[in-house]
Amino acid sequence: KTKVLKVRPTDSIFKVAGMMSRHHISGAPVVKGKKVVGIITESDIIRFMKLDLSKHHSELVAEPHTLSVILLTLIKDRINMKKQLERLARIQAKDFMTKEVISVSPEENILEAASLLDKHGIDRLPVIENSRLVGIIARCDLIRALIG
Repeated sequence: KTKVLKVRPTDSIFKVAGMMSRHHISGAPVVKGKKVVGIITESDIIRFMKLDLSKHHSELVAEPHTLSVILLTLIKDRINMKKQLERLARIQAKDFMTKEVISVSPEENILEAASLLDKHGIDRLPVIENSRLVGIIARCDLIRALIG
């Protein structure tokens, strides 16, 4: 796909999560100017929030019901929700993105792209030419190419 939804390193965690939700995607390249500086996925957001919250609420690390536990803990501890949200809003994509981006060039063949997705256990590959983002290949794109 040549039309790629991307985020900026300075986009807030809320903006990134909202964009992913609205567009039904699970990740996007992080682009500064036209250069890919990272990639961000739902897993990065979840991992970051778990680490960030565990610093403040060590009892959350052992709890499996994250959202309800977070809300109950916030109420139980009488944490000022507004201050917590303001603090989270200052967290930017650059704070939790994956900086080492696995990518392919536009000339790469489909089998190599599939191999990279499988080898690294990832769901998408930015397509980069001359350090610039020119597209993205997701697992579902490979499946469509196979049947189409």
